[in-house]
Amino acid sequence: SLQTLKRLRKIMIPCSNRIQEILEWVNGNCIADIGCDHAYVVCNAILNHQSKKGYACDVAQGPLDNAKKTIEENELSDFVSCRLLDGIQGLNEDVDQIIICGMGSKLIIDILSKGNLHIGLRFLLSSHKDDFILREYLRDHNIHIVREKMIYDNGHYYPILDCICESNPQDISSSQLHFGVNMKMDSTYVSYLDFEENKYKNILSKVNKPEFLEKIEYIKEIRTQNFLNTDFWLFYVLR
Repeated sequence: SLQTLKRLRKIMIPCSNRIQEILEWVNGNCIADIGCDHAYVVCNAILNHQSKKGYACDVAQGPLDNAKKTIEENELSDFVSCRLLDGIQGLNEDVDQIIICGMGSKLIIDILSKGNLHIGLRFLLSSHKDDFILREYLRDHNIHIVREKMIYDNGHYYPILDCICESNPQDISSSQLHFGVNMKMDSTYVSYLDFEENKYKNILSKVNKPEFLEKIEYIKEIRTQNFLNTDFWLFYVLR
């Protein structure tokens, strides 16, 4: 039983900083990890009592074999099932939170566009590039970004987006489309904004492109909007 599991299992499976950050926002009763790799997200969510049930999903058999090994090694076969799926097509209806991380925005959008979404369905999304077009797609399809956080893992910055399907569009500014919606204000995000600003300034020193100047203005806008936020101010001043 789950009660027995709670008594016996306290040890989480070692995983990357990125997976640990994703796990912090996993809270669905029944979750599905799309592109599951070794099923570390689903298995750890069960072991840590954040979810009661989960599906490890992938389009290829190889990752599912890895996932099955993790599930069996941790005695979670009663709680986690493997599913050979193309994205979220044919996903079980009891899923209330879907995790799609570790791929490009275009692939995430492709997966979302083919899914049977409904109001109240929640997502954790994390792309490794083109996050602007992902936010744009979410806005245009009534998927609200509840909150975001920026993480730094293995030399790269990645946003994690906590989302929910709604019946109406979300009001998002241009600066938010580029640099995050309801972003967690911490030292990682401050460093990310600095990194982006320096990147665009370096480009502008070599070539005059208005779109890069525009992005620098968006960063200034975000800093101005958040300067009254005590946490942001402290992180910014005490760097």
